[in-house]
Amino acid sequence: MRKLKRILSLFLVSILVVGNIQAIPAEASNITKLEIKVKGEGEVFIDDGSSKYSLGNKDVFRADCTVDTNLKITATPNEGYFISSVEGIENDGVINGNSKIYDINLTENAKSIIINFSENPKKETKEEIVQSDVVKEEPQDVLNEIDVNEKEPQVDSKVDKILNEYLQGIYNSEEALSFRKELVSKHKLEDKVDENFFFKGEYINKLIDLETIGDCIVLVDISKKDLALEYLQDENVDPILESLNNLNPIRTRFRRSLSLMSARTGMTVTNHGNLTYYEGGILMGRSDMFSINGRTAFCADHSKVSPGTGVRILSTSVENNSDIRKILYYGFEGPGQVGGWASNGLRIATAMAISEVRHGDGRNLGKRLLNQVRGLPEPPSSFTAYIADTEGSSYQDLAFWMYNPKGSLQISKSSADPSITNGNNYYSIAGAEYGVFKSSNATGQVATLTIGSNGWSQEIQLDAGTYYIKETKAPKGYALDRNIYPITVNSGSKAVGNYKDKPQFDPVGVLLRKVDSDTGANKPQGNGSLADAHFTFKFYAGEYGDGVNPADLGVSPTRTWIMRTDEFGFSMLDNSYKVSGDDLYIVNGSPTLPLGTITIQETKAPTGYKINPEIFVRRITPNGAAESVNTYNEPIIKEDSLDLTIRKVQEGTHILLPNIKFRHTKPNGTTEELTTNPNGEIVIKGLEQGRHKIIETKTTEGFEVNPNEFVFEVTSSNTIRVISNTTNMGMSYVESEGNGVLTVENSLRPFQLKVVKVNDKNTPLKGAEFTLYSDRECRNEISKAVSNEKGELFFDGLKVGTPYYFKETKAPEGYRIPVDSNGNVHVYEVVTESQPSNGIFNFTIDGVKYNANSTNGDIHIEGNKNDRVISVKVVNYITMKLPSTGSGMMIPILVVGMSLMGVAIIMSRKSKKENKR
Repeated sequence: MRKLKRILSLFLVSILVVGNIQAIPAEASNITKLEIKVKGEGEVFIDDGSSKYSLGNKDVFRADCTVDTNLKITATPNEGYFISSVEGIENDGVINGNSKIYDINLTENAKSIIINFSENPKKETKEEIVQSDVVKEEPQDVLNEIDVNEKEPQVDSKVDKILNEYLQGIYNSEEALSFRKELVSKHKLEDKVDENFFFKGEYINKLIDLETIGDCIVLVDISKKDLALEYLQDENVDPILESLNNLNPIRTRFRRSLSLMSARTGMTVTNHGNLTYYEGGILMGRSDMFSINGRTAFCADHSKVSPGTGVRILSTSVENNSDIRKILYYGFEGPGQVGGWASNGLRIATAMAISEVRHGDGRNLGKRLLNQVRGLPEPPSSFTAYIADTEGSSYQDLAFWMYNPKGSLQISKSSADPSITNGNNYYSIAGAEYGVFKSSNATGQVATLTIGSNGWSQEIQLDAGTYYIKETKAPKGYALDRNIYPITVNSGSKAVGNYKDKPQFDPVGVLLRKVDSDTGANKPQGNGSLADAHFTFKFYAGEYGDGVNPADLGVSPTRTWIMRTDEFGFSMLDNSYKVSGDDLYIVNGSPTLPLGTITIQETKAPTGYKINPEIFVRRITPNGAAESVNTYNEPIIKEDSLDLTIRKVQEGTHILLPNIKFRHTKPNGTTEELTTNPNGEIVIKGLEQGRHKIIETKTTEGFEVNPNEFVFEVTSSNTIRVISNTTNMGMSYVESEGNGVLTVENSLRPFQLKVVKVNDKNTPLKGAEFTLYSDRECRNEISKAVSNEKGELFFDGLKVGTPYYFKETKAPEGYRIPVDSNGNVHVYEVVTESQPSNGIFNFTIDGVKYNANSTNGDIHIEGNKNDRVISVKVVNYITMKLPSTGSGMMIPILVVGMSLMGVAIIMSRKSKKENKR
């Protein structure tokens, strides 16, 4: 790292010593990459014909080189080491003593060279080989002012970072500025730096080698020096530019620091002879006429010896003195040359005025011009004055200038598709940023243009030349334009670029998808269809909140479409699916949706389904930098089929009856047989439009078939309209969530009451009469029945669940109707309960419960579920005849009777006496 910092230090000082002048970079197509690595103890010298570079162990040399550059690489191992291998060089090199010399020519392909030094196995040494630092002589006062360790300069990671920023053209980051302030205060360099805490030019000129100044290397400002030759655009025309370009290390083939001892400007002086000027016969001044590489120059030290032709320029520096800049700008052949002077007089006055400022020896002619220009405006920033240091301390310094007036640049931006973006605040051209670059591959950024709300950027000043414009930040709702646009800025004029951005859009394919809500599949149920559902799409241009329906805010849609679905339930963004409405948005020949909000509502249901009343809100939002986005989320709309549920129940209960059969007659006259499920229901899904008929065709045991027909119609709006009057039909109809529910009651089959009349000998008695009543008091007679020869009589058609009462109303001949102790005839009560679907038939006779399993005894059940018979046996006892009056039996009867009465009286009296005690 120390060596790398030392090389970077040399790189910076070379820029300053060589004149701090920026050359024009080589075209990217003529540049190739070079990398040279050194591994092991040895030294490698790189010579490109004008500069030399030295590398040691672990040093890495990287450079951008001009194609066809010829290099001489000399590899010399340290004592006790040898060259073990050379990678990346095809030739074997030429041995020169202990060294090897390799000549290579750089092609367009990147080149990587690794030179390895290994320790000689025949020699062992424990001495540590330390490569000494070479420190060139410095003026003692300069080195003393910067307190550093000359043997081991310390440049930490912060310095590395700041130096790297400088190389990227970033000079005044917050961190760098703060660090420079600290260094200036630490080393008490306030009088040697400018307002940005960089070394002043006159101080830098005293520094011969920056290798020893440590962290203070960050005080060297290369930014202004890089600008020195920016204004010259044609290097083939200006010989000074050509000479300086060949020398500037940061723009040369290797972009590497030059060795200080090998730095030469390549600039020479031409002396065109002496010029004398008289006014009114009085000698006013005398000066030699100079040029440097063809550019007019002026003596800057009038008291020194004039350099002759061929004298070399050692270095140049930018002159920031206001008076000297004005003298050169308004002086002889300057861009603002003043009037009132003879040509020769102004030329001599220009040189003498410069010397007057520098040394106070400009005499009257120089003072006159100096006083004249001091009151004039400052030259523009694009005008640069230079002082050239000639070879030989006795020679005069020379002054010259370079000037390239700036032009201005402004760009505008608009939408590439106003039909999408106009009136849509999701799109805004404001905030777009464009980089202005020097290179055609958009590197070397010199400015940033920001588009305002009026569609125009700020106007900036630039040196004349060709620049490249590239969008670096897309505005809201637009895709990033990745194209690079060249634009030429001419001196003194305004260059205008007009650019367009493509708005982002969503190339929606599927607008929505319909599925059956029960199955979740895009397959209809029953006789329904998913085809030809109509949906109204309302597009609102602009940005609204998530889930917000702009209609709720009183906003009218920008465009409206009615779209249909296909047989699979899909609705596509395509004209073939459009029923009516506005034109679709078209981008690149295909329908699309701009950024905004869209609402979706079903307005016509397909056959067999109900309208889904929900309003779906979807947003199309910007995303990324591409032209197309995929932010529309098509809704999956669940469709509820239009259904009729037939619910079969036992009359007067909620008991559901399975396995009951119905016939459904469809609108087209076809029929289907339907059977209630274990839950006693039939669900007819996807009812098609037209008239339907429902009738029960078969029931189960224990029930009567309901013979009534139910007629209804499905309207064009997919609603159910009942035609039948269900009153007194054993039916009821209700509607639930748009679906119909028909409840059909089944009445129970009637049962029969059988009374068997016998005597106490179990002999059937004919002629007994029984009467059936509906009330316990036996006031409401239902019917009468008389027993036959088998002693049986029947009451038919009795309704299950209705209480019945019967009693004997006439005894058979020779018998009396049984009565209780109160002389009342016994009344029988019959109560029944039946659930045939559950196998239940219960009945109660005089409070005693019986069921379907009671199949024997005096009271039992007979028959089956369809024909239930309750059998009750009633016994009548034989009647005893009274004896005739006067017969032999009367006396015994009377005696027995009187005896019983006497016993009763005696027992009664005895009881009373006991009670008195």
